[in-house]
Amino acid sequence: MLQVAFQSNPRDFLDRCRAFLEKDEIEHNLILTLCQNAERKHARGEDADIRCVILTDSGEFVVAAVQTPPHNLALSKSARPDIDQLVETLVKNKFTFPGIVGPSDVTSAFAEKWTELAGQQPIEYMDQIIYSLKSVLLPPPVEGALRFAGPDDVKIVTEWISAFSKSSLPKAEQISAKDAKLQAEELVSGGRMAFWAVNGKPVAQASVSGTDTIARINRVYTPPENRGHGYASAAVAHLSKLQLDQGKEMCCLYADARNTKANSIYRKIGYEFAGRSSLYVLEKA
Repeated sequence: MLQVAFQSNPRDFLDRCRAFLEKDEIEHNLILTLCQNAERKHARGEDADIRCVILTDSGEFVVAAVQTPPHNLALSKSARPDIDQLVETLVKNKFTFPGIVGPSDVTSAFAEKWTELAGQQPIEYMDQIIYSLKSVLLPPPVEGALRFAGPDDVKIVTEWISAFSKSSLPKAEQISAKDAKLQAEELVSGGRMAFWAVNGKPVAQASVSGTDTIARINRVYTPPENRGHGYASAAVAHLSKLQLDQGKEMCCLYADARNTKANSIYRKIGYEFAGRSSLYVLEKA
């Protein structure tokens, strides 16, 4: 019997789903990260707005969806092809989100059913390759060194996060200047934003997030005037190596499949294909 359950407590959600999600931790890194971040907020006494939905069949896990409003709905892998009951329940409960992201086969099935029931047409915005890495192949040396952003760098981090957002994300997910500053302050204070710096001056950036066991490298950005020197490659390689040296089991990252240059860089560093993910944005039918 198919049943849909709602959870607002990430620990309760993980108690039910952890075994399935951690079997493919690379592909579920986003969902696991959202839940871990929410758990940490709860532990600090802060509010953590997170919505978790689980579809089961006679008690057996089928598929899950997680959202931190107003952001995208993140889908897990599915134990069976039919996830219609999940979509029907979200429509019935008037769930809203700007887009959906997750394994390509699951997001495609979800998008088709969502179009039928919700009157919105999800448009595939990005086909992403998921990469994993356990050992870094350092690129040829370039001028500069890796350093983490400090309080004096919040302004440039804010500017580069805004530029990254505009160049990489669908319009509904692009962040305001105010939110970019808040995000920059959080990344800097948490020691999660790194630069490749030449004579101390930032020339490229990469940040790190993820779970307790797997580091996810993201927000890789080089301003146009600094491109072509290997700075981003150096930043990603050295930041990835640092995560492994500090005890992470592996690193992962998501890359736009259409960006052949970026994909070539990541493969040369040692990142290997781990899966496929799709990002859909919702448009009015």
